[in-house]
Amino acid sequence: MTLLLGLLIGLAIGFCLGVYTCRLTQRADSQLLDEILRKLQADLEGFKLHISESLSESYQNFLQHLAEYRSQLVKNISNQQNILSRLLESTEKISQNLSSSSSLQKTKETNERTAGARLKSLPPGTISLEQVKIGVFLWSRDIRMKNLIPSSKKADAEGELDNKLNWISNLMGQRYSLIEKLYKEIKSGIGEEKALTLCLKGNSPEVISYSCQLASTLHKVNFLEEYNYSKSSKNLRVKLSKSTEAIKFLSGDWLERYVKQQLIKFAREQGQKIDFSYIANEEVTLPDGSDFEIDLFFHINNRFYWIESKTGSYRDCIEKYSWLASEMGLGPDQVFLVLADVDQETRSRIYSSYNLSAISVEEVESLLYRIVRR
Repeated sequence: MTLLLGLLIGLAIGFCLGVYTCRLTQRADSQLLDEILRKLQADLEGFKLHISESLSESYQNFLQHLAEYRSQLVKNISNQQNILSRLLESTEKISQNLSSSSSLQKTKETNERTAGARLKSLPPGTISLEQVKIGVFLWSRDIRMKNLIPSSKKADAEGELDNKLNWISNLMGQRYSLIEKLYKEIKSGIGEEKALTLCLKGNSPEVISYSCQLASTLHKVNFLEEYNYSKSSKNLRVKLSKSTEAIKFLSGDWLERYVKQQLIKFAREQGQKIDFSYIANEEVTLPDGSDFEIDLFFHINNRFYWIESKTGSYRDCIEKYSWLASEMGLGPDQVFLVLADVDQETRSRIYSSYNLSAISVEEVESLLYRIVRR
C-alpha cells in the first residue's frame, strides 16, 4: 500500500515537472515568435518606405517627361504655324509678282508697238528694215539709239584701212595664244616714247612666226613706227605709233572688230536660213539718262544677244553691264563679256555675282557658231 502510494506521488511529481517544463518551452517559443514578428514588422516598414520613395521618384520623373513632351509639342506647333505663315506670305508674293509680270508684259507690248510705229514712220534711209527689230527691242526698254545709221551703210563706209584692220583683228583673235606675249608688251607700252624689246628666246617657232607676222603687218599700216627682228638673239624690237587710230586699235578695238567679223561670217554662211541683224559700237541713251556705247548687239531669229569686249580691266563697268542686262531682260546665256585674261575663278564670280557669262578670246568662234546655228 505504501509502495502504491509512493508510485502515485512520483507520477504526480513527474507530471507537474512535465507541465512546468512544457510551459517554460512555450514561453520561450512565444518570446522568439514575438521577436521574429517585431523584426518582420520593421522590415515591412522599411520596405514600405523604400516602395514609397521609389514610387515618388518615378512619379516625379514621369511628370518631368510629361512636361518636356508638352514643351516640345508646343514648340512643334509653333514651328508649323511659322511655316504656314511663311507659305502664305510666299503665296501672296508670287501672286503679286505674277500680277506685276502681267502688267509689265502688257507695258512691254505697248512700248514695242509704240516704238515700232515710231521707227517705221522715220524718213526712208534713216534706219534699215533689218534694224527695226533691234530698235523696237531697245526703245521698248527705254534705251534710245542716237545715230540711226544702217549697219550696211556703215560697212559701205569702211575703206581699205578698215579691211586691213579687220584682217589683222582676225589674225590676233584666231592666234591669240601665239601673239599674246607680243600684244601684252605692246599694250603695256602705249603712251611711251621709247622702243620696246621682246625676247622670244625659248618660245616655239609658231609663237615667233606669228609674233613677227603681226609686228610686220602693224608696221605696214603705220601702227608701229619701228619693227626689227634679230634671228640670232631672237629679240623683237618695236616702237609704237602715236596716232589716235593706232592707240585705239591696240587698246582694244581689234577685239571688238574680231568678234563682229566672226558673227558676220557665221551669219552669212546661214544665208536665208536665219533672220539676222546687228548694231556695233552704237551710241545709246540708257533709261537713267546716261550715255553708253554698245559694242555688239544682234538678234538671231528674234532672240537677242549682247557682247562686250575688254582687253583690260572690266571692274569699273561690270556693275553697269549687269544692271543694263537686267533692264533688257537678258540672261547669262544672252549676255557675254569677252576678256583677254580670264580664268575659271573669274568666270564663276562674274556669273554668280553679276549674272553674266565671261569667255576667253579663244572661245569666241565656238560661241558664235553655236548661237547662229541654234
